[in-house]
Amino acid sequence: MALNTHIRKLISASLLLMPMILHAQWFGSKSDMINTLRAISAGDWERPQIITLGSDETIEFSFDEMSHEYHRFTYHLTHCDAQWKPSNLIESEYMEGFNDQPIDNWQNSLNTTFDYTHYSLTIPNSEVTPKLSGNYRLSIQEDGQEVAWFRFMIVEDRHNLQATVDGNTDIDTRKSHQQVNMTVSLNGLNVTNPDREIYTVVMQNRRFDNAVLNPQPTYNAGSRLTYDHCRALIFPAGNEFRRFEIVNMYDYFKNVDRVTFHDPYYHADLIEDTRHHAYTFDYDHNGRYLIRYNQASDSDTEADYLFVHFSLASDRLSGGKMYVSGHFNGGSIGPKWEMDYNSQTGRYEAAILLKQGAYDYQYLWVEENKTLGQTKPAEGDWYETKNEYLILLYYQQRGSRYDRLISTLSIED
Repeated sequence: MALNTHIRKLISASLLLMPMILHAQWFGSKSDMINTLRAISAGDWERPQIITLGSDETIEFSFDEMSHEYHRFTYHLTHCDAQWKPSNLIESEYMEGFNDQPIDNWQNSLNTTFDYTHYSLTIPNSEVTPKLSGNYRLSIQEDGQEVAWFRFMIVEDRHNLQATVDGNTDIDTRKSHQQVNMTVSLNGLNVTNPDREIYTVVMQNRRFDNAVLNPQPTYNAGSRLTYDHCRALIFPAGNEFRRFEIVNMYDYFKNVDRVTFHDPYYHADLIEDTRHHAYTFDYDHNGRYLIRYNQASDSDTEADYLFVHFSLASDRLSGGKMYVSGHFNGGSIGPKWEMDYNSQTGRYEAAILLKQGAYDYQYLWVEENKTLGQTKPAEGDWYETKNEYLILLYYQQRGSRYDRLISTLSIED
């Protein structure tokens, strides 16, 4: 079923803001007809978008094009430095095979109110195999124009990182923050100038907007860099993610008030959310999501799309905007995920087109002219929150022309 003009306006993002937010996303679409971008590492939907160099691990990339018309999509792989800028390498240095191969794996949706075609590919494959560790950008193109893109990483099989997370921070004690303490071992690396050759990144729940880039160590022991009582590694703790599940249009679960059909599409109203004034425990997945239709033999092509209506009871806040956020949008803070304030109901509201499944989400407040999402206004910040911290360790040896990703560590506390 073709999308009419009203639906196009409802689900499309403003391309005018795209250059400003591209740096802060795991994936993104430049077309309102591309939805549900996913990157699944080694068959595990909860893993970061990281595979190990030289292993048999793969990443499956997939997306839906919202029609039953075939599109000849191709993919292009680019090696990037630690800051996600293209490396000064030619293709033959970082990959075996050739770029701009067509995506041959595609299948039309079956018995859905929204017609779509599901496209997927895996990296490495018989045509393309990355040869180096580091950051990679996968561009999806049609007729030479980029329509979508993904970020992923390939890590070497080293273990140079140790870390802990503590609610006893240099800002407060067991209140609203968490502090990461970590150690970088330089054993096995020929490091003469750590300031130039070592680059670290610490991410909370895989968010780019509040990631800490290359903090300075508090102590250099020669073979070991220590980051204890490092003020840069103190994060607002947030709260557990909110959740909802729509795995069946007639048998829905967590946080869903009702699902209705307004010809020609389904709509789901979530139970009204309120601003948290205390820590709220839940078994969340730190922002991740799973596409699932529980009566389907293949959820990728049989799960339907529907408009999910979010509502947050709140006074109107000034000086910024409220957004719905989670891994389902790649970490984007853009118009497609922005909430409008309804003065008649006293709620922030948003209608977002999503595919059936189980989703974690949270509300982020972004001040005007800023890109940092704040949890405090809607979720609160509580030291008890179980967050995931992903640590990335890059190394560029003297004389080398690229940043190696030599070690990663994921911890939860």
